[in-house]
Amino acid sequence: MGGKIKETLFNHLIDAERQLLEPEVRQSAEALDALLDDDFIEIAADGTSFNKFQVLTRLPTEVVPQFYNQHFKGRMLSDDIAQLSYQAAFRRSARSEFNYSIRMSLWRFNGKQWQIVFHQGTPCAVFTISMDDD
Repeated sequence: MGGKIKETLFNHLIDAERQLLEPEVRQSAEALDALLDDDFIEIAADGTSFNKFQVLTRLPTEVVPQFYNQHFKGRMLSDDIAQLSYQAAFRRSARSEFNYSIRMSLWRFNGKQWQIVFHQGTPCAVFTISMDDD
């Protein structure tokens, strides 16, 4: 895959990853269904695992946290599997403390579109939140 094509793909996947943090997507089982692969698995910071069905039933009912994400890195693991990693900070309300994590997602091309098939967030040390969109 050429450099320009890879850059375009990673920009598309970063946009899709960020959509998963948007209130209108998180609160819509239909929007989530389009982005999550049927084999989707998430491992939460506390070690709990969730499959696609559990995410589709849980996420739309949650209060959406305030998210910041930055320093995305992407690499191709195969022709149809891409890996994204990035820093994320979130808080439940404007008065809450931030939670910091390193996040990693695997995206799979199913012949029609890219969908997230795996996601994990691991708590990490505090980092500076950049207000730049990188």
